[in-house]
This record gives sequence, structure tokens and C-alpha cells, in this order.
Amino acid sequence: MIREPLFTQIVSLMPIPSVEAVVLNKKDELLVLKRKNPPAKNEWWFPGGRMRKGETFEETLNREVKEETGLDVKIIKLLGVYSRVFLERHDVSIVFLCEYNSGNMVLNSEHSEYRFLSISESLTKLHPELQKVVRDAFC
Repeated sequence: MIREPLFTQIVSLMPIPSVEAVVLNKKDELLVLKRKNPPAKNEWWFPGGRMRKGETFEETLNREVKEETGLDVKIIKLLGVYSRVFLERHDVSIVFLCEYNSGNMVLNSEHSEYRFLSISESLTKLHPELQKVVRDAFC
């Protein structure tokens, strides 16, 4: 484990690999979570997070979705790789299309609420970085 302040310095200087899950429900709505932390604090975002050493993208995705929502998902396909530069850090996000498999929604402390958006709603209500993912995947 990397201790502060070295971790903060690394994050400020180097891209961080992460994954995101575009989770569809049976109505073809997208699961989004309201972030409590930077970057994109108070924005609706897809579940996901940083990779740990030794994990595959798929393992990271399943772990992060379970930690953040309590849900198990089935990965359908890779949607794309996105480079996002925020004030706080630079993320390289590997984004997967997923469907709900099992589990009950239980948010962890990183998010304040969740909701499901139609594809058309997501093109107006989400952060521009996520709108790009939705357009790439569904438009």
C-alpha cells in the first residue's frame, strides 16, 4: 500500500487505470450513482473504480460494482477506453456494458444516491464525459 503524501503525488502526476460499468436494467435504463468525492463530486456517474495490482479489468469491474452497489453484474462487452483529465487526476477508464445479474442495491459511502436513466435522459443529465460513452454505445 502506498502511503500519503506519496500516493497523492503519484495520482497528481500519472494516469490511473480504472474501469466503469454501464449497467442496464430490464427496461434498458442505465444505473448511475451520485458521487460524494472528487473528481466529479455531486455528479451522476457510472459504478467503477481503480484497478489493484494483479487484477484483470473484469475482476476490477466486478469488485468495484459489488463494493459500490451490492450488485453482481454480467459483462456483455467492452465499450471503449476513455482518457479523462480532471483537476485532481488523470483517469484512463476501460468501460464495459453490463447487465444486472443478482443482488440487492446497497450503496457504499462513496455515493449518496442512485437512479436509473433512459438513454435519452442520460444524454442531457450526465457529465459530458459520460454522455460521450452513451453516444458511442447507443447512438
